[in-house]
Amino acid sequence: MSETSRMGPETGILGTDGGSRVAVVTRVLLRVTTGPDRGLERLFEGGTLSVGSSPEADVVLTDTTVSRYHAELALLAGGVRVKDLKSTNGTFVGDSRIESVVLPPGSEVRFGRTRIEILAADAPVPEAPSEATRFGRMVGASPEMRRVFGQLERAAAGAAPVWLYGEPGTGKSLAASALHEMGARPTHPEVVARTGPLIEIDIHQGDVVAPHVVEVARGGTIVLDGLDEASLATQESVGAAVGRAERERLDVRWITASRRDPRGLVEAGLLRRDLFFHLAGVRIEMPPLRERLEDLPRLVDAIVTDLGYPEVRLTPAELGQLRAQPLEGNVRELRRLIEETLLRTVRRPSLRTEDEPTVTEDMSRLPFKEAKERLLDAFEKSYVAQLLDRAGGNVSRAADEAGIDRNHLARLAKKHGVR
Repeated sequence: MSETSRMGPETGILGTDGGSRVAVVTRVLLRVTTGPDRGLERLFEGGTLSVGSSPEADVVLTDTTVSRYHAELALLAGGVRVKDLKSTNGTFVGDSRIESVVLPPGSEVRFGRTRIEILAADAPVPEAPSEATRFGRMVGASPEMRRVFGQLERAAAGAAPVWLYGEPGTGKSLAASALHEMGARPTHPEVVARTGPLIEIDIHQGDVVAPHVVEVARGGTIVLDGLDEASLATQESVGAAVGRAERERLDVRWITASRRDPRGLVEAGLLRRDLFFHLAGVRIEMPPLRERLEDLPRLVDAIVTDLGYPEVRLTPAELGQLRAQPLEGNVRELRRLIEETLLRTVRRPSLRTEDEPTVTEDMSRLPFKEAKERLLDAFEKSYVAQLLDRAGGNVSRAADEAGIDRNHLARLAKKHGVR
């Protein structure tokens, strides 16, 4: 007789009498990644846990935006069920406020302003993501990008060679420059040596990399771009240059950028094994845009500002059009789309100057209480309008940025007719 067995309704190992196994969650590690309790960890092995600011909660958070009993967690065979307990500031997964959801290991959930990672306890625990939402010129608040920012922060603090890899347009060049600028040698040169098949002659002279490349970068950084597409002859030149730098103790940091994971390139015979060991001290994968679409509003704002129009904000409809694009070229393609289509007609902010909360001469003649109420109304209207504009009309995101309850923000928007 064959039947499926479980160890209890909430948690356990799922299997059959035939010996086959179904991968299930038996325990997880909860780790606080942002907020005043950053670094707090709790092993969750079964049953339920309450999360809140009350001293009686199972996971106590000191974040003032967390309710006394904010949420309940239950360990199921398929993941962790997160149930909001009618909290004031809500429970969120990404930008979505949830009532109850089952999350697999590797997910992140937000209670008020505190984010907690759910990690598989039986697997190596990855480094905690950064609290920062930008690194150099790169921006992003998604778990994927904050994890990359954490890796980059740690790499910038050291001197080990770094290998950045990912699809075209994911920001490898920006990451390389930021590593140089935020590392220990920002006042020294950053030299980009392009090694792709069409331009490898730029650094390839005979059996060595052109001597001026290493000499100019002495004390600074050499960025090798496109080494995965370089010929074996050019790879040999790069290897000779790296070896020379080590033998002569030249102070040079190496950063390599490629489309593919260098380990896979070595296994496929497309990359010299010695270069892998010399240059891939730290490997960092840059995630594609499709895996972090929650960063889209921040990216759009950053691109529009970089193009010289800091006052322009895209409408929710325009953001929706961008979100629907395949964006196979990632952030590079996003920038091109904004340049080519969305900024053909430059718009000024919809907020009128008379909406600014300024004390006028007429207002100063009113009784104090009435003048104060009018000024407060003007401030609320201006503040809420700009807040929602920056968030692309997303009330949840705007409320999170302002640190107020979503329903309260919605009432203010309705009161002043700005939504």
